[in-house]
Amino acid sequence: MGIAVQNVFKDLTYYSLFDVAEKARWLMTDIPWNEIDHSKVNAELIELVKTIAFGELTTYSATRSFMEMFVDDIDFTQWLAVWLYEETKHPHALIKWLHMVGAEVEGRFLMQGREITPMTPSRVEMLSFNVISEIVAGNTYAQTVELVDEPVLKQIAHHLAKDEMRHSVGFENYCRLCIKNAEDPDLERITCLRAAWAFLQDDGLINHPVFITVRNLDGVIGTETVKKIRKQVASRIGKLAGVDIPDPDRIFEVYSDFKKQYRQRKKTAALEAAGAAV
Repeated sequence: MGIAVQNVFKDLTYYSLFDVAEKARWLMTDIPWNEIDHSKVNAELIELVKTIAFGELTTYSATRSFMEMFVDDIDFTQWLAVWLYEETKHPHALIKWLHMVGAEVEGRFLMQGREITPMTPSRVEMLSFNVISEIVAGNTYAQTVELVDEPVLKQIAHHLAKDEMRHSVGFENYCRLCIKNAEDPDLERITCLRAAWAFLQDDGLINHPVFITVRNLDGVIGTETVKKIRKQVASRIGKLAGVDIPDPDRIFEVYSDFKKQYRQRKKTAALEAAGAAV
């Protein structure tokens, strides 16, 4: 159930996150659409943009799932409305760019892009995966800025990269609160670490939309960006769980140790409670 709120301005983190969003938000009218350099556009670039735009279309379905799962959380669902607005601008901007360069998309493209696989029933796991996915998306767009020569697309990708990294902070905020307010915070920390481990050892098993999109880019983002993403994920998820992950490749070791210590604490507590009852 949701946490009791006595004063929304004092108790909800939504308002501070909203203020940050208001200052950082870009407008579609900020994009100089008439300055597109068509000489820098080719079939390969168009397919790249279509792939990225397609991966962005799941925001609608993801928001619906989030709203259903967090229906009693007025703080997160308030922020989610802002996230939905800002995220839906991403495919909108990319599809408009495609239109401006003569590459149209059909309604079927939008509907297929909204399809997602069933999400996890765990709130913390769902939030953890979104922290990770925003980190992935932010770094992917930052790399896109470096890779493409078309100036308007570069500007769009720059805006989107900043949005994604800011959104990762928002999801991290709510994941931290979810862990803190849980009946068993350490059990939720294990869930958080498991999500990071699943991502860092990913063999194509995670069907999160962002991860699928990155796989579809066929290594376009490059090995250095992948290393950067892995390092950021390990660092930030480690902080969420209250542990140090010195190297992304050691995530399973950290996860296993934390789980082992948790089980030992539970066993010790159970024995002490049984002894006290005698």
